[in-house]
Order: sequence, then C-alpha cells, then structure tokens
Amino acid sequence: MALTIAVAGLKGGIGKSTITLNLATCLHRAGHKVLIVDADPQGTCRTWSAKAAEAGHDGPPVVAIEGKTLRKDLARVAEGFDVVVIDSPPRMGTESRAAMLVADLVVLPTVPGAADTWALTETLVVLEDARGIRPELRAVVVLNRTDRTTLARLTREAVETLGATVLDEGLGARVAFGEAMLAGLGVVDYSPDSDAALEVRRLTKAALAAMTEGSTTS
Repeated sequence: MALTIAVAGLKGGIGKSTITLNLATCLHRAGHKVLIVDADPQGTCRTWSAKAAEAGHDGPPVVAIEGKTLRKDLARVAEGFDVVVIDSPPRMGTESRAAMLVADLVVLPTVPGAADTWALTETLVVLEDARGIRPELRAVVVLNRTDRTTLARLTREAVETLGATVLDEGLGARVAFGEAMLAGLGVVDYSPDSDAALEVRRLTKAALAAMTEGSTTS
C-alpha cells in the first residue's frame, strides 16, 4: 500500500491545493511514483492536471474520488504507486475525516490570521474524531503564505497553544507558487533555484520524516 498524505482543512483559501500539488510534484521529481487524489469538488488539482497535459508537462497523474468513497476506492486506484497525496474537501467534516482515516500523515495548512486559527480548531476536532478510530494517526500543521511579520509569529504561537505540532518548514507568500500553478507545474519545476522551490523541498522532507519519526499533533 502506498504511503498516503491527506492535506486537510475545513476552511477554504488556506492553500490545500497548492501544498498538495507541490508536495506531489516534488516527490515525483525525486523519482517516486506519485498519485494525486482530488477529493475537493472545486477540482483545482484536476484543472491543474489538464493544464499540465495541454502543455506537455511531465507530472504525477490526478484522479477524482469523492471523499465518502475514499476508504473503499483508494487501495484499488493507488496500486502501483509509492505515494498518494489527497487534496481533501473544505467545509465537509465527514469527508475530511474520511481522508484522514486512509492517511499515514495528515497535513493541516493554515495561514496567518485569527479567523484561520479559529478554523483550524474545528479541523482539529475532526482529527480527534478520526483518532477515535485510528489512534496512531499522525498530523502536522504547516504555516502557509507566511512572512516575517508579528502576525505570523503570533499565529504560530496561537496554533501551538492548541496542542498542535507546527512544522518549522512552512511556505512563504511567494508569487512563484501562483505562477507555477497557472503553468501546470510544481514550483520545483517552474523555478527550481527559487526560495519557493527550496521551501517545498524542505517541507517534503519534513513531511516524509513525520510519517516515520512520530511527529504528531497531541
């Protein structure tokens, strides 16, 4: 069975699809057989995949699976892959929970700000519900679109007070992420020497380590 990363969050606009696509393309570029599962009705990953195919880019395949059927369908579609990265649906606690239940690691993005920190609290409730079935489930928070402002620092501190493990390896507020997505690429292919690509490589390494080193939210 492939290693599975579920990128989850009940609030929209926190960068789930950006993190999904960049983790997946970074792993693909490193030689892993990667499958992206788009469980978000918005279909950002599917749109990105169509753009990549139109431009002739080499990238990981994308399949659509409804969150409620993930537990039934994932093993079948993931056969032959090393890693699966799931873009989970926002605002759907039941379907986000379904994605968590098939994951080896849950990645919980958040962006600086009070509203997003409060929304993360709701996602952590869903995570604990999933842990009622799978107590060993590992999860980490990733700060997205961060900068060197006081707000970013206060957001990290607020998230840590929730009892959540926050990875040091977050993603900055960088134009390259949006440009890469529009081009049907991950940032490691679009701008391999950029700060954005360096951040993605570090985040990918940290996410893989979290699956084996026991880094979890408490």
